[in-house]
Amino acid sequence: MKKTNAKPQNPTNPRKQDELGIAIIVCLWYNEVKILNGVTVVTDVAIYIRLSEEDREKKENDSESIINQRNMLTEYASERGWDIYEIYSDEDYSGSDATRPAFNKMIADAKDGKFKVILCKSLSRFARDVSMVETYINGYFIEWGIRFISLADYADSSQKGSRKNIQINSLVNQWYLEDLSENIRSVMTHKKKQGQFTGAFAPYGYIKDPQDNHRLIADPDAAAVVKRIFQLYLAGYGNKAIANALNNDGVPCPSKYRKTKGFKSNRNNVAVEELRWSDHSVWHILRNPNYTGDLVQGRYGKPTYKSKSIKEKTPGEWIVVDGVHEAIVSKADYDRVQATKASRGLNNRNASVNRAVANIFAGTVKCKICGRSLVLSGSGKINKGTRYLRCAGRKSGISSCKCAMVKYDLLAGEVTEKIQEIIQRYCDFGRLEKHTRKSRDFNSEAAALKKSKDKNLFEQKKIDDALSDSYVDKSSGVITGEEFSVISARLKVKKEELVKEYSYIQAQLDKLFSLQDAESKVNQMIAQYQNFTELNREIVNAFVDVIYIGERDQQTKDFDLEIHWRL
Repeated sequence: MKKTNAKPQNPTNPRKQDELGIAIIVCLWYNEVKILNGVTVVTDVAIYIRLSEEDREKKENDSESIINQRNMLTEYASERGWDIYEIYSDEDYSGSDATRPAFNKMIADAKDGKFKVILCKSLSRFARDVSMVETYINGYFIEWGIRFISLADYADSSQKGSRKNIQINSLVNQWYLEDLSENIRSVMTHKKKQGQFTGAFAPYGYIKDPQDNHRLIADPDAAAVVKRIFQLYLAGYGNKAIANALNNDGVPCPSKYRKTKGFKSNRNNVAVEELRWSDHSVWHILRNPNYTGDLVQGRYGKPTYKSKSIKEKTPGEWIVVDGVHEAIVSKADYDRVQATKASRGLNNRNASVNRAVANIFAGTVKCKICGRSLVLSGSGKINKGTRYLRCAGRKSGISSCKCAMVKYDLLAGEVTEKIQEIIQRYCDFGRLEKHTRKSRDFNSEAAALKKSKDKNLFEQKKIDDALSDSYVDKSSGVITGEEFSVISARLKVKKEELVKEYSYIQAQLDKLFSLQDAESKVNQMIAQYQNFTELNREIVNAFVDVIYIGERDQQTKDFDLEIHWRL
């Protein structure tokens, strides 16, 4: 194996990070970042504007529109005599999307020092993801000498204390995304329970009803192929044998069929001649219960809206509505196929190998030649069940690439060693732990703030009582109407001051709880990952963006290994 050269993080292609990733960024900040003193002399400013699909549904004169964002920010820059280097604009992109083209171009230009200020209407226009804010505004921008300003939030990274305000605002923006995601999930779940098909693509064998986009109708040509696949399997053919038979007969695979028919497909970037039946395509069709006429949805899902991985759910979590559309396969035949698959799986020489250990690299290791994922497979009895990662395209026979087959344990050991090196190099756990021990007494501060809140409410009640008493005095003639007006005006001014003070105290209390939660997560990270020895999925997701495996050198037997890190 060639000496691994861990590829540095490319800031033009950032990825969302989980809580561990955020804690690592905090750790890096304590070790590497130097605070810039003084105010940077502004020569050039970059303006960033963004409009999501949700924003587009609003009225054209809404303050979030592209035109209004542009006008507001250019006017702000002009009033201060700043030169606008470039206006970067992304339309129809979410604030949590790390692939925004204009955003990534701006980040690349910032790294190259082409301007000194990034100006946005609000922090949410820049990003709605806490980890992205931490990575750039409170990370790279400090290192690159970039000043960040958002007008609506009154945020200016050059001002003392602004960093904490930006963190709190980014948390609020992320909470908004979480609520929005939950609302969308609820609506989609309701539609599924009502028997409405919500998928982007109809399963192979069906098409969406032109009269009702949420209903499936059988596609005669593709349905005949589905029936043939089930019949061949029940006749004793395996997935690979069925795929070979279909390819030999010139039957177009699902992706090729959709493209030739002009249907929507998720394989539009692949040439038609490269699309072939694979054992995985056959396996996927044989496991799809929708062919029985029942509408089965929610079989796969993401743990959170931020997650990149899609996991299969247990049958008990599926949403099933019986007899919604025409059946292509009888339920009896479908059940026989599932029973046969289970029986064959128990007798498969690699079954115990693949069931024993989950693939912690699933979806992370890619073929450098054809771009497909590497999948886990066992070697059987000869090599005592050694596990390998093999290119899915090469394994299924749909790709002729020369991607190396890699021992699973060898790759796990290499990645473990590299991550341990990163932690030792960048993360001073002792210093971070010492910092958290010296931090404020949250309970005492919270108690003091709550006491101030109670006192404030008591003062407000006294003013309300005084207003009520003065009204009674005016009604009974004790004071004149003019005197009542003067008294009530003064009391109302005092009440307004108390209300503002109450809001400030509540904001301080919320901020304190946020800091306490962040510190708790850092402490958890220290305890769990300071001296880890066994690699797991959580650690891989936190540190690794993608791993590329290339061709093996026939003379040295080394293979091309390239690791892209999240840090």
